[in-house]
Amino acid sequence: MVHTADLEHLRESLIELDRLRLHERNLRLESESLMRGLRALSDAQDTGAMFDALADVLRDMVPFADAFLLAMGGRGGFRVVRSTAPRFLGLRWSPREVLGRVLDGETVALFDTRLSQEWSDLPQAALTAARSAIMVPIRSQAISAAIVFVHPTPAFFSPAHVHLLKRFTPLIDQALNGMWVRDRLEKERLHAQEATLARLKEVEERRKVEAESVRVHEMMASAIDFAPIYLWEVDREFRYTFVQGTEKALGYTPDELIGHSALELFDLEDAATQAYVTVLRSGQPYENIVFRRTRKDGRKVWVSVSGRPVSDVEGGFGYRGITMDVTETTEAKLKLEQMALHDALTGLANRRKFLDHFEHALARVARNGEPLSLLAIDIDHFKRVNDAYGHPAGDDVLIAVGRILERTVRRTDLVARFGGEEFMVLLPDTNARGGAELAEKLRAAVGANRFEVEADGRRVPLTVTISIGVGAVTREAASHSSFDDLIERADQALYAAKLAGRDRVCVAEPV
Repeated sequence: MVHTADLEHLRESLIELDRLRLHERNLRLESESLMRGLRALSDAQDTGAMFDALADVLRDMVPFADAFLLAMGGRGGFRVVRSTAPRFLGLRWSPREVLGRVLDGETVALFDTRLSQEWSDLPQAALTAARSAIMVPIRSQAISAAIVFVHPTPAFFSPAHVHLLKRFTPLIDQALNGMWVRDRLEKERLHAQEATLARLKEVEERRKVEAESVRVHEMMASAIDFAPIYLWEVDREFRYTFVQGTEKALGYTPDELIGHSALELFDLEDAATQAYVTVLRSGQPYENIVFRRTRKDGRKVWVSVSGRPVSDVEGGFGYRGITMDVTETTEAKLKLEQMALHDALTGLANRRKFLDHFEHALARVARNGEPLSLLAIDIDHFKRVNDAYGHPAGDDVLIAVGRILERTVRRTDLVARFGGEEFMVLLPDTNARGGAELAEKLRAAVGANRFEVEADGRRVPLTVTISIGVGAVTREAASHSSFDDLIERADQALYAAKLAGRDRVCVAEPV
């Protein structure tokens, strides 16, 4: 027979068993949720993704209506940066008593939000949708924030819900710290990668620069080896401190030049060299100055020099530069100038050079009042020489007369051949009287010379005379006188000398 007390005990045992089974089920579900949450949170790449994963995991265990993430906003306040409901996004939140407790690490449950001053500041639509709330803290190295779960029914959430969310709080913090660590590691990795790439690029650039430097050095060395070029450097006293390539250009080895003054090897009597030394002493850069130098073997060469001043350790300056042998091109240029400005037979100035000098001399007459004279000279009976002895003999006479004229005049005068047997002499700073005196000297010098020409295989003596016409211009007439005017006056005087019997000097009236 079963007693009533036994039945009551059995019923209580069955109820306890059901309670234990339910508790076991809840623990299993909670554990599964925790594991799912852990996996979901671990996969999250940022705070927004973490919030979405957490809301998805907890929706079955904490039946909230909406959830949102509060994070630090501008001007010291908080605002909703992520939400399951658009109506909450962007809401601003001033941290008062409740939010302050949450930010300090406490999970806070509000069973009726209308009793909280902080919630009363929210819009009515938001307040109506959130009559019950659980506020969960998020505290990590990456962020200080709160996740808020809400429901429109007052006192909807139970202590069990609060307990479950508290269990999730460490997982959230751990996930956020993990994200922070990942972000930091990723930033460090990217920084290290950028630094490595920068170092590799720097090494590559240095390698390219070094390779280019070697290539340029080799090219320079090859150029110096194959061309008559040398590099040099001198100190403030113009003593060589470095040379390269002088053997080919000057015949000197570097040891023969280092320590010696460059000026010792210059011809300081040469005008072009003097001009170069003046530039060198000025301390200014220069390019392509051409003058003559003497090689070790005594041979004269033309060089082109370019240099830049360089400072020495004591604050003075020296020079660094390059010198090139330009003998071939310079001599070719001089030869062309000689051909363009000089008579091919006698080597005297031609009409073009004579006219250029005349224009400068006439300008000095107008500017300074210096007198100017011109001699027109003709060899008497020159046609007889050509007819009797041939044109080669006539050429010999022309050359000889030209030499006599050139060595008899002053250094400032200019003798030119105008063609045939006609010569001209330009006499700067000379009036008509002075011109006549010099003309007499020329006439006498030619008449006193013993000429010989080749004829029929023998040397034949000749007597050669000249006639000279003198023209002069004064300062008053310089402004309206021309080359042709003065030549015409000198030619008229020459014609008068011919009519008077030749071998004489006639002077035209000065203008």
